[in-house]
Amino acid sequence: MRYVVIMILALLLNSCGGGGSPSQPVLSSPPPEYIYTYNQDPNAKKVLILYDVAGPNGDMGKTNALLLQNLLGHFDLNITSKPVTQYVENDMTDQEVVFYIGNTFDVTSYYKNSPAEKKSYEDFYKDVALQNKIIVWMNYNLQLLEEAWHAHNWDNTTFTQKFGIHFKNVSNLKYNRVKYKDTELFKGVIPFATPGADISKCLSEGDHRYACASELNLLELTDPNKTEILATTYSTLDQNTSIDPYIVRSSKFWFVGDIPFTYMSEEDRYLAFSDLLHDMLEIYHEEEHKAIVRLEDIDARTNINDLNGVTDYLQKENIVFSLAVIPQYEDPFGVENNGVPTSRKLSDSVIGTALKKLSDAGHAYIVQHGYTHQFNAVKNPYNGVTADDFEFMRVVQNADNSYSYLYPTGEDSASWAQERIQRGKKILNDIGLQAFAWEAPHYMAGPNHYRAIREFYPIQYARLLYYPNEESDDKAKKYTFAGQFFPYVIKRDSYGYFIIPENIYNIEPQPNKGYRKLMPADTIRFAKKLKVVRDGVASFFYHPFLGTGYLEEIIQGLKALDYEFVAAPKLVEGLK
Repeated sequence: MRYVVIMILALLLNSCGGGGSPSQPVLSSPPPEYIYTYNQDPNAKKVLILYDVAGPNGDMGKTNALLLQNLLGHFDLNITSKPVTQYVENDMTDQEVVFYIGNTFDVTSYYKNSPAEKKSYEDFYKDVALQNKIIVWMNYNLQLLEEAWHAHNWDNTTFTQKFGIHFKNVSNLKYNRVKYKDTELFKGVIPFATPGADISKCLSEGDHRYACASELNLLELTDPNKTEILATTYSTLDQNTSIDPYIVRSSKFWFVGDIPFTYMSEEDRYLAFSDLLHDMLEIYHEEEHKAIVRLEDIDARTNINDLNGVTDYLQKENIVFSLAVIPQYEDPFGVENNGVPTSRKLSDSVIGTALKKLSDAGHAYIVQHGYTHQFNAVKNPYNGVTADDFEFMRVVQNADNSYSYLYPTGEDSASWAQERIQRGKKILNDIGLQAFAWEAPHYMAGPNHYRAIREFYPIQYARLLYYPNEESDDKAKKYTFAGQFFPYVIKRDSYGYFIIPENIYNIEPQPNKGYRKLMPADTIRFAKKLKVVRDGVASFFYHPFLGTGYLEEIIQGLKALDYEFVAAPKLVEGLK
């Protein structure tokens, strides 16, 4: 069982209210384009990701490898990813760093009658012993490496003699916290169990919070002079549980006590792992903590007074912000318009004029937030209204308030997605606005949608979904996704995007039934935890209809934590 965090708050945004008087400032020609091209350094470090595929949870190997590959996109790297069963002797010879994700316990036992696959593991273990590479070993099967090393006497030594580490066992004690840089982080904790969440194998912490990854691969440090403990783990559920190593380094060998992508959240040990990637890769960044803010769901019927209130405050604080703009408003059932179906372009509203002034003055940058932020004349799943419904994913709200994400709209068609984005882009161009990035409505789209829209916007300012099995003929498996957020910028993810992150949420004082409330104190706490990442970017979004009170609390709270507010495009190297 795995719980994939897709940041449910992003899926439940309320739309802004109100509207404005018509205005049609049309330019004779579109504004200049933003240009960004990712140039891969041919001399970048080579990294190999290896993972298990056997056993009942074997399919999670590819998923975890994909999430690791995306996270490594923060660095300039040449990455190869494949199952260990495809490894051949000397595969790591031209690699500088090798990550192994031990997804399946005692993995070679599954290959007793498969000599080719078993040999792949033996070749891998031998090369780990003899090739003197940086090895990052995550989770299971360190005992298999130790046993093989001892049996063959590779390098005339043993694993334990060389590194001062010995695998003890897999502990099922209640490890639910990790300490890193004197900061307490979750260890695989669901911060709020939403309707439909499978918590049958989790431990309750109270207040809808559940510890779901309390297992730990325990080590014995036989020679403390050879080892360094970078992070420890412990329990807040059982005071008799000892404090034990979570991430350990010995020379070029790193060990991580579990898979840090499992049940990751905004306060999780995923942050510690993300930071230590700098040291694992020996690519060091200076300590710097920047912050960015995005105003969300701006469309033709946004209340102009709400918009002016928050933008005036941000200008007063000398903060350059971003605006997530929906080009066309749709209300096919007249929900907000006395039963009268309504359609309205941004270019036909006073909001369009206001955005043009903010953009021209350099106070704000535009992000295209889909086209209509809803899907045709259907309830998807709420009411069909722009900013309430999903645009690129068909969604059903179930009787227990959980959600079923069925499949991408438009049959995951690249041309369908491009046509919608082009229509929206033209509306923005008609009022002299040029977006520098896009954001999928409610952070959800299909894999072909993502790749197609990248041709128009190579920068995404959002969280994304990834589809590890999109080549499958089984539609249910094909569209099973994993959600991922990032603590820092990603120069290139698996779709090819440069990603400006969002990682400390928004304000939700009145959530949908069964979902958690989020207030400024939560946002500030998330940002405080994020400071363990040496070059983390604290990024949140905010709805103008909430007024300035909550916004002021967040801004002042982040400044008190010594975050420096910057314009989001400034995070993108080479953007013109």
